[in-house]
Amino acid sequence: MATRDEESPADVAEAPDAQQLRRLLVTAPFGREQAPSVAIDTFQRLHAAGQPEPVDSALLLCTDWRWRRTSGRVLVGILASGILDDKQQDQLAEDLLWPDKAQYVYPLGWLGSAFVEIDLSPVPGMARQRTVHSDPKTPMTAERDIRPPLRSWAAERVLARHLATPNDVMARARGLPARDGAAAATGAVHAADELDPAQARTVVNAALRCAHKTPRKERWNN
Repeated sequence: MATRDEESPADVAEAPDAQQLRRLLVTAPFGREQAPSVAIDTFQRLHAAGQPEPVDSALLLCTDWRWRRTSGRVLVGILASGILDDKQQDQLAEDLLWPDKAQYVYPLGWLGSAFVEIDLSPVPGMARQRTVHSDPKTPMTAERDIRPPLRSWAAERVLARHLATPNDVMARARGLPARDGAAAATGAVHAADELDPAQARTVVNAALRCAHKTPRKERWNN
């Protein structure tokens, strides 16, 4: 059992700054489902004012359980805010395409640094407990599922910006679970106009050969 070093905000919309927003998203990732506008408005309120690390906030908001069925809408709204520049959008795309799960590193102190250790004794009533203190700066990693609409946008962005070769992106699509891979393949096809003719043919041919099922037409709705 851990004792948190500080209190975090109770709700996303109440986050007073970007760090507290990220802390809430990491320490309470399974809140009730909320409208995409809550995530978008909170992101814009905090980062339009110059709060640091907008890519990290965008990554956590897009992959949070609260918006598991509307992750694409959250992403579209964040991009439409104009806060993320090209380099930051490139970073977000890389973070949403290549890993099996989205990853965010945070300090242990967000969870707590004082832990109660219980030593169970075979003798009834003889259990002992002690408090163990850990360095609150110890890095921890939160892992999040990356939903298909996010994979689709990421694949399109990575190809359109020439951050990877078509072969690499299509290989990644084939290596993903079926629905994710289909979304990534579709995103790659959407980037074909930004490629030279030979690269575009590579993408389209690979997508046609792809064994994954065709993703939904409304790629931003999930």
